[in-house]
Amino acid sequence: MRFRVLLRLLVTLLLIFVTQKVVFMLFNLSMAAGAPFGSCVAALWHGLRLDVATACYLLLLPVLVLFVSYFFRRFPLRKVLMPYYVLVAIVLAFIFVADTILYSFWGAKLDANDLIYAAKPKDMLASLPVWAIILAFLVVGGIIVHYCRRLLHATPQRLASPRRVWHCLWLLPVVALMFLGMRGGLSESTANPSYAYFSKYPFCNHAALNPTFNMFHSLFKVQDLDSEFNIVPDDEAETMVAPAFEPDTTLDTVLLNNPRPDILLVIWEGAGLGVVGTDSVAPCLHSLIPQGVYFSNCWANSYRTDRGLISVLSGWLGLPTTTLMKRPDLCRNLPSIASSLKAEGYATKLVYGGDIDFTNMRMYFSETGFSSVLGGDAFPKSMYTSAWGVPDEHLLRPDLMPSERPFFSTVLTLSSHEPWEVPMQRLVDARLNSFAYTDSCLGALIDGLKASPVWDSLLVIVVPDHGIIFADGMNTANIAIPHIPMLWLGGALAHTGVVVDRLMSQSDLAATLLAQMHLSAADFPFSRNVLGSGYPARKQFAVHSDKNRLNYITPEGAYFYDCVTRNVTPLLDAPADSVEARRTDIEAMLRVLYSKSSKLSGR
Repeated sequence: MRFRVLLRLLVTLLLIFVTQKVVFMLFNLSMAAGAPFGSCVAALWHGLRLDVATACYLLLLPVLVLFVSYFFRRFPLRKVLMPYYVLVAIVLAFIFVADTILYSFWGAKLDANDLIYAAKPKDMLASLPVWAIILAFLVVGGIIVHYCRRLLHATPQRLASPRRVWHCLWLLPVVALMFLGMRGGLSESTANPSYAYFSKYPFCNHAALNPTFNMFHSLFKVQDLDSEFNIVPDDEAETMVAPAFEPDTTLDTVLLNNPRPDILLVIWEGAGLGVVGTDSVAPCLHSLIPQGVYFSNCWANSYRTDRGLISVLSGWLGLPTTTLMKRPDLCRNLPSIASSLKAEGYATKLVYGGDIDFTNMRMYFSETGFSSVLGGDAFPKSMYTSAWGVPDEHLLRPDLMPSERPFFSTVLTLSSHEPWEVPMQRLVDARLNSFAYTDSCLGALIDGLKASPVWDSLLVIVVPDHGIIFADGMNTANIAIPHIPMLWLGGALAHTGVVVDRLMSQSDLAATLLAQMHLSAADFPFSRNVLGSGYPARKQFAVHSDKNRLNYITPEGAYFYDCVTRNVTPLLDAPADSVEARRTDIEAMLRVLYSKSSKLSGR
């Protein structure tokens, strides 16, 4: 009996969520933007994992009540659970109706960041006409009653106590399965909004996303970015920072013989110069440097893949206190190389051999211009031979690039990551050997591309997402870790054997590339064209953010900034008498960075 009660409650909740999706799509049909009927139907299926996760969370209390019922002769189950059902119905109804109605005005899913409007109801309802507000409250009331009736219908009035209390042991595997459901399965990632992203049509992805899950998931990601680093006044900070990031489309060095090349961007997991800086580990990379354009003074903006991707692809500086990728309300509005090139008619594709839902990656890629996003689930299971997914030899292949031309294809490697498991043994040190393996895959890729028709019009860009600790006993704050290589290759280059030693961050790739293509980078407020004729005259610096700390690299040396104590420590022979000036520079930059990041929600 008790198992049937639990099963009926689960089915009831899942039917509620499916119905919510159908109503959401019908109400917002004008926002579908040409999404085919099949993709809309598929949203029901692709949202099921988050529906199950949400239902499992909501069933935790009923499971506890069912356990307690074993100790009573006749337990009034419906009476005990009724207050909880009312609460659940109110929460589900309000979130669903608010999400459905506001979507037609905002074009984005409701999340916890929108709760700031709750303190000012007038502002919260400002987007809605009066008729919509009245209708919304009537509908909410009706839905609350309906949800309560459905849940009560699935619940018997009373439960009789079994003769043997140990019969309750069946709850143990059920609870284990529920926690598995809440986690989202056995994959590396835990349940997150990215699970619902499956289509190139944003409307279908938004329809698949369970509104209740999205709301409560975002509760733990909320940080009032605009209140951070309020040390330098906004106007003063903007005045100090703006000249360094002034848009510049001029060129003192023209690298491309074709302003519209096909582009392959290889983002090499963890490949800081501390690891791949010697040809004993990365002989292919070093043999390719004379064949391309090598940026020797490039620095990673952050220390994790989710942060580094946003720096490389969106030209955004890393934030030392949070990651934007876990904030759907913010990262969906970031600029990106993919979206800029898609607007120019480029086919855009992203390939990753691991769990594409990890840290909301699929959502970020889908929302920022990649029409095709391939994760580890797109490859045969037989290829999934490492802890992180498909080895790099199956990712770094010419045939995975789009067939449409021109294209912008991005490959995120994964083999050079702990636990350093690769299908090759050349070096004794497992960590170094994993980088040697990816290096060999890179060399094979370039050889294959040179033999293909696409080579003459192709630009290949190789850049790491971040650096790693490369020696035992090294502290994560070591300034050598974020020093990374960046190499441009391909038949689309007008010059080879060029070394660019200008100080830059990986976030500068966007503006530098777009300028070479005679395209505007005005949408990238923190990306600089390092090959612009005006760049040498600007203030030179690179930025690397770690957790609650930041490295500020200048031609004179580097400075370590502690975000908690505000202490500045000079590094790399930086002059000690410039500490106060650098503190002001850093805090002004952080103020502008957090202020602009907070405004990404656009609400």
